[in-house]
Amino acid sequence: MATTDSFEGSRRPLATELLIVVAALLAIQLWTGTLWQRVVGPAVRSLSLADALGVDGLGAFLASSFVYSGPLVASVVVIAAVYVRARNVPVGTALPGRSDLAMVALAVVTPLVLIGVTDLVGNVTSVPFKTLVLTAYAERASATFAAGTTLASVFVAVPLAVVLNQVLVQGSFRSITSSDTAIALTTLLGAFVLGDQGLVGGIGETSKYVGVGLFALASLAVHVSRTRFDARWIWAVAAVPAVLFVVLSGVQWVASIDSIAAGLYGLANVATLGVAAYTYERTDSLLVPALAYASLLVASEAVVFLFEPGPLW
Repeated sequence: MATTDSFEGSRRPLATELLIVVAALLAIQLWTGTLWQRVVGPAVRSLSLADALGVDGLGAFLASSFVYSGPLVASVVVIAAVYVRARNVPVGTALPGRSDLAMVALAVVTPLVLIGVTDLVGNVTSVPFKTLVLTAYAERASATFAAGTTLASVFVAVPLAVVLNQVLVQGSFRSITSSDTAIALTTLLGAFVLGDQGLVGGIGETSKYVGVGLFALASLAVHVSRTRFDARWIWAVAAVPAVLFVVLSGVQWVASIDSIAAGLYGLANVATLGVAAYTYERTDSLLVPALAYASLLVASEAVVFLFEPGPLW
């Protein structure tokens, strides 16, 4: 759990901690987005595991997915483990107990309800849900195929989401500030960085991390101005870049919404991030946020498979 409640009471400014977190996330982005995709990944993908196992069809697809994605997920976990060990970041490894059942239910049910509402509004406003998640199934696709592809997605996306959002980001913040602040920062950072790619299992673009880094520097300037100067006008001037960043980011997010259903889907993702952060803070178990992310993915795939089979466009 977090130990302090105020910006000034932390062992270091939150802006400094944010810079450290962004640097760690950039290292992972460099590894997954550049080195893995261009160097390691192609070599791993060339391994003919399906032939070695004597499987084809769905089995071959799953074998290829796991042999490619497994080392990627494992490598990110290793990077996170080094970060945690080096900075002594607290990680909740306990299993949820009976007293945590309400949190487990909240984590599982919230994404289901929000995705259901998004699909309902999409039907009313003639916006197919599959165009929001960019996923489609053939009209005669089997339930086995849908379950297999969903399992492959969960296998990759959920561990990545937990490692990035809870272990790296929330773990860093919860060690220096209050629980509520750590939850809010984790949610907002994830929403900003991953908003264009889907919030579960994404890594984020370099430009987004650079933007967050600039915001952290602007916030650090605010902290320095408040601790070293007494004049309020200096505080106000120092706060201008940070305030402009927040305002412009909000305007850009609103402008990017092209339908009510799209807005609801974005809110469903942000709410899932928030629920994952909240339930992790309350249960100290990584399993609970993992259930929230899995629920969002499974619900999205189920809606497309059950109610909107056919071509994407």
